[in-house]
Amino acid sequence: MNSFVLSPEAEEDIFEIWSYLANEVNVEFADQIDSNLFDAFAHLSRNPGLGHRRQDLTSIPVLFYRAFPYQYMIIYRPRTPLEIVALLHAKRNVKKTLKNRETR
Repeated sequence: MNSFVLSPEAEEDIFEIWSYLANEVNVEFADQIDSNLFDAFAHLSRNPGLGHRRQDLTSIPVLFYRAFPYQYMIIYRPRTPLEIVALLHAKRNVKKTLKNRETR
């Protein structure tokens, strides 16, 4: 059984990714990526602990998992239910983005 929740920031990240891809490529491609990302969330919920810590990027106790073959980093808390904290493109300033979210 898939057991995960999305933080409000993660929901916003997903919407921004979908909107960008829909505008830059097309809606079908955006839908496909969206579906693949949700499959990755489900995979993580069945296999919590995948990924690695990045204490150089954040002091928040989260794991980072790359959503292959895409350059998106799924940042999550391995708890029940699994909490998707953020979904960020690897070319973004992940450290700065997470720091801004810590202070909210």
